[in-house]
Amino acid sequence: MNSEPTKPSRRTDTREKIIEAAASLIPELGWGDVSSRRVAERAGVNTGVIHYHVESIGELRRIAAVRKIRTFFLDRVGEALAQADPAAAVETMLRALSANEPRDPELLLLYESLVAASRDDQLRAEIAASLAEFRQWLCDWFAARGVTQPLIIAVTLTAALDGYLLQRSLDPSIDPGPLIDGLVGLVRQHLA
Repeated sequence: MNSEPTKPSRRTDTREKIIEAAASLIPELGWGDVSSRRVAERAGVNTGVIHYHVESIGELRRIAAVRKIRTFFLDRVGEALAQADPAAAVETMLRALSANEPRDPELLLLYESLVAASRDDQLRAEIAASLAEFRQWLCDWFAARGVTQPLIIAVTLTAALDGYLLQRSLDPSIDPGPLIDGLVGLVRQHLA
């Protein structure tokens, strides 16, 4: 048996370059201005290669956006949930999300995607499924740590995160302190 790790195929590498190129262009140009031509230029491939890997530019934008949104939240939240104390984890999570500049490309991609989802049923369904999975993950995590009413905490936390990130994009001076204090206090009230 060969113990050498398998290398990603050239096809996989090209597909990943294309997805990354689309993800980098969405916050830079706006959802509607991300075209096959622009993605091909950014990825360093021929335009025809784009349609070999995806059916349409709309599908490519959806794939890139949903993947980046998931990664953005999972990276920050995953680190916070490594803590045992639910209240400390919530504070760490909110501070991690506040560390990004309000005009950070990852946040701009999130905003562009949410606006596009209002007109794209498939994108809306994919983002909604990711958010539902995220809420369930939080709910399960809180329940395993003795938080009473973990679903209430998970829904409140995710809604507060969305609202905070949106408000911060409009007013970068907004202080996360009151939100952190409020959510940490809420979690502490629900510890068994």
